[in-house]
Amino acid sequence: MYPIAKETYPPMDLIFDILAGPVKQAVLETALDLGITDILEEKMSLKDIARKLSIQTDPAGLGYFLDAMASLGFVTKKTGHYENTPFGHHFLRQKSPVCMAGLLKNMKLMQHRNLGRIEEIIRNGPPRLEEAQALTSEAKWEKAVSHLAAYQRAGMADTAAKIVSALPGFASAARILDLGCGPGIMVMEMVRRHPGLTGVLMDLPGIIRLARKEAEKEGLTARLEFIAGDYNDTDLGRAYDMIWASHNLYYVKDRNLFFRRVKDALNDTGVFLCLHEGLTEERTAPANVVLSRLSLALEDQDVSFEKGELAGCLEQAGFARVESRTLMLPAGEAELITARKGGSA
Repeated sequence: MYPIAKETYPPMDLIFDILAGPVKQAVLETALDLGITDILEEKMSLKDIARKLSIQTDPAGLGYFLDAMASLGFVTKKTGHYENTPFGHHFLRQKSPVCMAGLLKNMKLMQHRNLGRIEEIIRNGPPRLEEAQALTSEAKWEKAVSHLAAYQRAGMADTAAKIVSALPGFASAARILDLGCGPGIMVMEMVRRHPGLTGVLMDLPGIIRLARKEAEKEGLTARLEFIAGDYNDTDLGRAYDMIWASHNLYYVKDRNLFFRRVKDALNDTGVFLCLHEGLTEERTAPANVVLSRLSLALEDQDVSFEKGELAGCLEQAGFARVESRTLMLPAGEAELITARKGGSA
């Protein structure tokens, strides 16, 4: 017999958290594939759900699965009847304007693509990258924009608008530029909250076409302008009170030149706001960022910024005051950087 060790061990919770991860993902994906939340807008029994899903066999397996959905907070179960939770109603129904099904599939493609061959890549080097998988592919981001719109509508636009509206100069601001706008929902929400504010959306041509469609849906085209082009070499415009950039500065070619151009595009009291991840502890934290970027990094597409990296670039570009603070977003920690062109508050 082995004696009980007297050594003190660290908690082993992490082992079981990791084991549960694939199960959680499988439940989420299956729920979307089956369309269960699309039929659970009212309480239903297991028998009724099975009939709605055209299940001909014993519904016991469906029952186990529904219980798993309930354990994750997708549905509720009471007296044997199931019904959507607010989470399931908003994020998992296909007809919802903030359905996350598309975002899930798109992010899974990027974050999980190489997980089955990590050892092979470590031993043999990065795999051959197809053009459609490159982060610089305009076609790739065109496909992703509609999914990002749901994410921005579901809360990110509100967060961004609160950040900007809290600035001392927001009440008097007249013009804001969104660099790498994607679907543009964030600046649309800022404009909606400030009657005197107009927005300028800038991104690659194919993405701007989609941003225009989103603006039409929101009824804001009269208060928005659009610039189609690569922000590395396309004229950014002038006299902005604010410039916003969120998780889209990975493709800047010459940082010093780029941030000087951003500075020149602001008016004398203008502010540049940048929201990005900021890796710490020798690029090992926050864990959610490190892990979500692992597959990309393995194929030589490591784009993550270290904490303070972008702030340093802005200081070198001549911004008078650069400040940063940590925000907690749905996807984890992010660094909010505020850079003022002039010295006044």
